[in-house]
Amino acid sequence: MSKPPEFRDLVGDDLSPDERARLERVHDMLISAGPPPELPPELQEVPSEHKAVADPVLLPRRRVGAALALAAAIALIAFLGGYVAGNSGTGKSFQSVRNVTLGNTETKAVVRFAPKDANGNTTMDLKVKGLRPLPERDYYVLLMTKNGKPVVECGTFNIRRGGPTTFKFTVAYDPANFDGLQLARWRHSDHKDVPIFDQKI
Repeated sequence: MSKPPEFRDLVGDDLSPDERARLERVHDMLISAGPPPELPPELQEVPSEHKAVADPVLLPRRRVGAALALAAAIALIAFLGGYVAGNSGTGKSFQSVRNVTLGNTETKAVVRFAPKDANGNTTMDLKVKGLRPLPERDYYVLLMTKNGKPVVECGTFNIRRGGPTTFKFTVAYDPANFDGLQLARWRHSDHKDVPIFDQKI
């Protein structure tokens, strides 16, 4: 192993003290880092013309086909998983211990309460019908009330069409501690909840 060159031999004597100090620090770091690792033998040979042209044409085709098949399978699994997750519990499988209807025949909201889970949380299944889409930045809010006054929020939602739409909310409090439900519109213009329907439970 040859001895590294002296710093003075590389740069000479015509540098300013600051420039000399800076370059000497870089020189010392390069010396302490040592030489780069040896090139592996398989990289020392230049690929033959056959390999350089044929391999990129044949291998990527198989890999692209496999990648496309894998991507299609992942997309299908994600779609089915989202469909199942979005529809689970919205039909007959939802176990309800109490149902409350707010509104009338044309415009209404039906709230179904599931039993408490092992952690003490309660899932609420909300199905709305006939609600109109609201202006941008306004939204609907479902509230638990006591003595006719809103106390806690169950959840918020938007409507993009007037047909029946189902939502799910999970709350940590006990709905039995309240005596009513209120469906309201949160109005961005004055940051207030405007009641639409109230119902005792």
